[in-house]
Amino acid sequence: MTDALVVATPATATGFRLGGARTVTAANADQTIAAVTQAIADGQAAVIAVHGALWSLVTAPIRAAWTKQASPLILTLPDEDGDVSAAKDAALRDLLARAIGYQITFTPSGGTP
Repeated sequence: MTDALVVATPATATGFRLGGARTVTAANADQTIAAVTQAIADGQAAVIAVHGALWSLVTAPIRAAWTKQASPLILTLPDEDGDVSAAKDAALRDLLARAIGYQITFTPSGGTP
């Protein structure tokens, strides 16, 4: 396992590609599951990041199995068009805690803890 893979919606895939991420596109739950399954099988991705809009289309039991998997690490990316700011912050904290093993908190710019 050597890289990261982003499973993105058609609307967001170009942005991830421009950022240099290896990216595959999915438009529904079946395509998302197939992309993640293929990525696990090919063994290249150390991290598989699934766009939040796609993650929410996948059934809860499959998402639970993905989050329990350690190799490759499968996680969700926040959906920029979806949740409110606090939920985005919580998702980012959870993603970082899972990826690096530590809980990180953020204070508002110029604020004190």
